[in-house]
Amino acid sequence: MSTETTTVREALVYRSHEYTHRWYDAFGPDVVKYLQEFLALPVDDTTHDPSEFTNTIVETGGGGDSTVTVTDVAGGALLITTDNADNDGYKMQLGHGAGGAGENIDFSGAYPFYFGVRFAINDVDQTDCLFGVCITDTSCLDGVTDGMYFRSVDESATLSFVTEKDSVESATSVATLADDTYIVAEMYFDGSTVYHYINGTLTGSTANSATTFPNNELLRLTIEFLTGETTANTCTIDWIRMIQIQ
Repeated sequence: MSTETTTVREALVYRSHEYTHRWYDAFGPDVVKYLQEFLALPVDDTTHDPSEFTNTIVETGGGGDSTVTVTDVAGGALLITTDNADNDGYKMQLGHGAGGAGENIDFSGAYPFYFGVRFAINDVDQTDCLFGVCITDTSCLDGVTDGMYFRSVDESATLSFVTEKDSVESATSVATLADDTYIVAEMYFDGSTVYHYINGTLTGSTANSATTFPNNELLRLTIEFLTGETTANTCTIDWIRMIQIQ
């Protein structure tokens, strides 16, 4: 597998030669990006919570705290550990400023976009997870109004791809998760259609003409992970990438 370059809207894009939907980086005018291998992560000096994100932390159980830490893995990884009450966990949206600034992804025009994440969960049918872009919301898993994301809920190992606009969603089952097994979930918007992939294989698409396509709100990178039982659970994120050329 090798890397190749291409030009998209006057930006230079580095992408996979084998999986051309998979972007590694981009440079040029109007490139919006967040690329993280989790070798290190800026944190608050007092709370040790990730300072690049607006964090909503739920830890009602008695087993300890819900935490996010850079863990000891070759190449780097982020470890999310929940407390041990149902729905304890960590909710993170990129951007931390007055008023929760951070909405910067725009689907109102033909702006190419890539999002990818590689993650593993210790107990896939007893946890909830969400990875993608959503409007500002402290609990996207409970019902966000606008977003485009991958989601799995407890009591099921099914991973779905969701497009949602004005609280109306369309969900497509794209994979069955397995305990302690890494999976790569990706989406690529070419300006008219968003395509979603699991482990490099195309699993479907949605046109921007769909009623559920979120084109009337700015969105922000969103990560949520909750336990669905009275047991602490973990999610390990190997890498996450978000790139848009506006």
